[in-house]
Amino acid sequence: MDNRARPFLDDRDAAGALAATVPAFRDGPWEILSCRVAQTRRRISRRLLREGGLWLAAVWQLEVRDKASGHHGEQWLYGRFYQGRAPVAEWALEATSACSIPRFGRPVEWLPEDGLVLWALPNDPVMSALGAFLDPQALAAHLPPALTPDDGTGVDARVIRHEPEEHCTARFRVIRDGRCVAFYGKCYADGRWRDARDGLDMLWHQSQRDPFAFEVGRPLGVSAGLGALWQAEVEGTPLATELAGRLGAPVVERLADALFRFQQAGPRQGRLETQAESVGLAGKWRKKLVLADASLADAADAVVSLLSAPPLRASADVPVHGDFHVDQMLWTGERIAVFDYDNFAIGSPLRDLADCISQLLCRRDEGDWPVIAARLLTAYRSLVGDAFEDADFEWHLRLMLMRKAYSFMVRARAGWRGECVRALLLARAGSSVLPPNSFETAA
Repeated sequence: MDNRARPFLDDRDAAGALAATVPAFRDGPWEILSCRVAQTRRRISRRLLREGGLWLAAVWQLEVRDKASGHHGEQWLYGRFYQGRAPVAEWALEATSACSIPRFGRPVEWLPEDGLVLWALPNDPVMSALGAFLDPQALAAHLPPALTPDDGTGVDARVIRHEPEEHCTARFRVIRDGRCVAFYGKCYADGRWRDARDGLDMLWHQSQRDPFAFEVGRPLGVSAGLGALWQAEVEGTPLATELAGRLGAPVVERLADALFRFQQAGPRQGRLETQAESVGLAGKWRKKLVLADASLADAADAVVSLLSAPPLRASADVPVHGDFHVDQMLWTGERIAVFDYDNFAIGSPLRDLADCISQLLCRRDEGDWPVIAARLLTAYRSLVGDAFEDADFEWHLRLMLMRKAYSFMVRARAGWRGECVRALLLARAGSSVLPPNSFETAA
């Protein structure tokens, strides 16, 4: 890893690094009060290692104060780190699209000494619609009539998650008929808003028919011009908090039941996930892991070998959420609300279950996650009965843990090598890591 990027990737150091490096904060009237590294994503290839280029992207969520006026608020930044050849031509071309004035800072800056191009939201090198999506006045023209704010008022927008060059999620508030209405919106860089709209609509109708199905926020319309969709707010507590709590066991059973119901009546859309495609992906993940750190080769090779001969599966394909983990869900007190509707696919009924369990096994926060994972497996198995295919679950669990190892490498946070090793060892062990067996590594 290029050592110039290291201070920018640690929550403890990022605020100081940005304040000392970025001219808008170093020399301008703005002061960084706090900083959260919201996202990091590394690129790696033989060509990149040989020739240089864009190798790391990062997103920061800042709390900023204007020293002149005293006003303070939130500002998101998107940085792209380059190594080797300076991206002068790319920078000059992309900078022409940075036409929105951010709340704090400058629209886009080039820091050649750090190999860093910095974009301040709502500017994004691909998503030109963000300027209107996050603008308190411009957005009103794109909202459906039921969400149009009262005369003389605007729209309050707060970014929840930004995936640069792909999509952005925000929470909005408007004054409508004299009362405050909160809702969520998601803006896409491409046409995926149509698939998300269709999936959300189907899940909404399922939730209305079945009181035990996943809850989703009511669809509120779309804006084709912005490539955005809107949905009502769902209030609740993070599902992970409920699962780790003293009364988490019944919530685990509700999660298994809701997943089973989703597979029976959820949206059948998206691409078909084949075993051959998944084996190919595992090989690519192995290649990237070894490029990042050659010492990972033995552990990665062992997992790829186990994945190379997928089991025969008798069960029919079902809807797959595609990003099924507890941080995508809330507990409303009665039901489980699920979010993100743009990764739907068709595939094995055990794919989402294995995905969720792999995420639980790799968590580092407080909670007896292996026990919770085992409870989820037991609850789902009891619903499926004899149709549960152990070999297919084992294979998908290893695949999802291999993907976790790859994601730790891509995030490139402190300690990523140890997390990769741990995930790969978990993948090699498979379901034997679940209680009553125990598993730990000092990686």
